[in-house]
Amino acid sequence: MSTPDTCHAYFVVTGSFDPAEITRRVATSPTYSVGLGEPGRYAKAAKCSRWELLSRLETTAPLETHVQDVLTQLDNNKVGFVQLSRELDGTMQLVGYFKEHEPGTHFERETVQRIAQYSLAIDCDFYRCS
Repeated sequence: MSTPDTCHAYFVVTGSFDPAEITRRVATSPTYSVGLGEPGRYAKAAKCSRWELLSRLETTAPLETHVQDVLTQLDNNKVGFVQLSRELDGTMQLVGYFKEHEPGTHFERETVQRIAQYSLAIDCDFYRCS
């Protein structure tokens, strides 16, 4: 039996800021955060601050469902996240590892409209795995 395709989505802002200040502003704990110069996941010293809010779903859930879950989390403080996203160029990051199907995705109009309300860029990292 083959391993199923997996994916996830998360909201992210990067730049020169104190991650604790972002947490305070949006009254939400990040899934991951790191400050400029601090040890990060992939580097001894982060080249910029980073604040992420990951989907809470299993990685086998459809990608659009992950995006909807992240948006639902942002909706808990819509005004705060809209301001934050506009100020720090928020991004909806989409990540997929595809073994069974070719990478591709579709979003319903409502999902696209919700993404636009937050002025989010969309960054897709899709990988074809053998």
